[in-house]
Amino acid sequence: MGLYGWIFYMLCGLMFFLIISIIDNKFSVTKIEKLVISIILMMIVGGYCFRLGINYSDNIFLIYVFLMIYDIIYNSYFIERDFFDKNEKNIEYYIVLIIVGFIVNQEFINNVTEVFLTGEDLRIVLWFLSLIFIYNFIQKKNILSNNKEIKDKYMSTQTVLVNYAKLKHRFYDSCDFSDKEISNIVFAIMIYENSKRSKILRNYDYFMFRLNGNKKRLGIMQVESDKFISDVESIEITYKKLEKLYNKKDSKSTRNTKNKVYEIIEKYTDNPEYIKYIFDIIKKF
Repeated sequence: MGLYGWIFYMLCGLMFFLIISIIDNKFSVTKIEKLVISIILMMIVGGYCFRLGINYSDNIFLIYVFLMIYDIIYNSYFIERDFFDKNEKNIEYYIVLIIVGFIVNQEFINNVTEVFLTGEDLRIVLWFLSLIFIYNFIQKKNILSNNKEIKDKYMSTQTVLVNYAKLKHRFYDSCDFSDKEISNIVFAIMIYENSKRSKILRNYDYFMFRLNGNKKRLGIMQVESDKFISDVESIEITYKKLEKLYNKKDSKSTRNTKNKVYEIIEKYTDNPEYIKYIFDIIKKF
């Protein structure tokens, strides 16, 4: 296989990761759907390898090893999630994916004949099943419909708490968190925004802001600003805005703290259900 073979698998792994990430972010796919999409992508690449005379199809399932490595890097450094969280079952998923990929690689892509089905028969069956899957996927996700209702996949309780501990350790002494209810709302928003826009991407935002000076969402709290603000400043701005909302005397839910908090989250955030979910977890600690 040689060095070029490993480079080929590495580049295909990156391509697979980008394609699957785009589909996942747009349509919120399940792990089973991800697995089938990954197999279809491998079949397509394997097919082109035969057509173009690229001799790297014998072990093309190794693309999934690099796919897993890219996923670990993305979770660890870009969205700061725990890839090895048992609740997420990422390791189990990749073990199954690599095993299924190996079987499809050996029995289908490498055209090994079987007792009941020849390689040609198996090719027809697999592509037929792939087309059925694609059709069902389009129907289920309403891809061709104008009315799409896409839901975020909520992070696990363990992931929320790990992020809460990290962010609290990092920012608690730097900011005024005198009111516990408001501080819990701040941390809930912080965890959410940090998962959507990691520190690496925020540094890119700072770089672009310095280049063009256009109004932009900055800091860990993603506060829209026309001047440079740090993570700490974005937290302080958010805290003051939430404190002002919280202390409004004309609030309809002043007698019920939970309703009042939910009301504030709905007014201030663009994804209130997700942030309520995070808030309900961290308020117990």
